[in-house]
Amino acid sequence: MSLSNMTSFVIGLASNTDDAEFQLGQAVQTLQTIFKKASVSSFYQSASISGDGSTYTNAVMAGLTEMSHNELSEKLKKLELKHGRDEQSRREKRVPLDLDLVIWDGRIERQNDFEQPYFNRGYRELLADGAFQYQL
Repeated sequence: MSLSNMTSFVIGLASNTDDAEFQLGQAVQTLQTIFKKASVSSFYQSASISGDGSTYTNAVMAGLTEMSHNELSEKLKKLELKHGRDEQSRREKRVPLDLDLVIWDGRIERQNDFEQPYFNRGYRELLADGAFQYQL
């Protein structure tokens, strides 16, 4: 594997269902099979930023991929759909799986997510664990 044709990414993962840890675990397993190198933070809980009282289980994944930005974004959306993220779940404010590409090739793609505690906790954990050293 040549790192020269690899692009770094950081993904925020979230779920607010009763089986959130299972949902995230399944997503992590799937994602680890498609990435050459990836690290994932621990799972942790955070309150919904909407203030509706719901609790989310979150994690952050960072790694390298040979996929293009569009290919990766499409894969993430297909995985969300496979886990039940559809119009009905949106209407019910139920999030079986949310996968957001927050950082791509060192650039912040989703500034709002990047600034939130629900993302920063996992991101800082990965930084402290040296997960980004292979991306230099």
